[in-house]
Amino acid sequence: MSNSLFSGDKDWKANACLNWSLDTMGLYIEGYREAADKLVHDVVESGTNQDILVFPISFLYRQYIELQLKHIIRESRIFLEEGASFPEHHRINDLWNTANSLMARIIKDHDQSINDYITKEDIQAIKTIITEFVKVDPESFAFRYPKDKKGNKNLEGIEHINLRKLHDQMGILKEKLDKYYLCVSLLRDFQDEMRAEYGP
Repeated sequence: MSNSLFSGDKDWKANACLNWSLDTMGLYIEGYREAADKLVHDVVESGTNQDILVFPISFLYRQYIELQLKHIIRESRIFLEEGASFPEHHRINDLWNTANSLMARIIKDHDQSINDYITKEDIQAIKTIITEFVKVDPESFAFRYPKDKKGNKNLEGIEHINLRKLHDQMGILKEKLDKYYLCVSLLRDFQDEMRAEYGP
């Protein structure tokens, strides 16, 4: 594909490499979160641009949540031999309920020791943070547009968002969601090893 805008150039350190990974979902997930973290760091260090960067920062974190949940759902369904799909919508509360339900089935039917790793406190922390996001941005539009599809003002009634606090909460959420993905990933690796050795 020839494109003067999306192409490499002589300053190779600025060249991003694409299509080198068989599964790019993880790159998207980490990219959105890392971008948000870097923007927050810039705001906190400089003390400037809070009022304009709050929108992309919040959207990037929300996109991270959505993709990570979809990733967990997809990997869980593959392990459970239920295809490799994930919901196409943007409702992170529904995505969380689906991901958590799949994990509950995995624990019940395949590995109850996961209960010692993913605690009730972990589950509650995830639910609390996602619920807070849903209250403000249920459909992934609030931080992308000033008004919704009906012409109503987004983020009505919110006067301040502390970006350092948001960043810290996203750090907690990442730690908890990583537990879900790690469990499913390890189970899938073991499943693949068994199939390679003993067949389907």
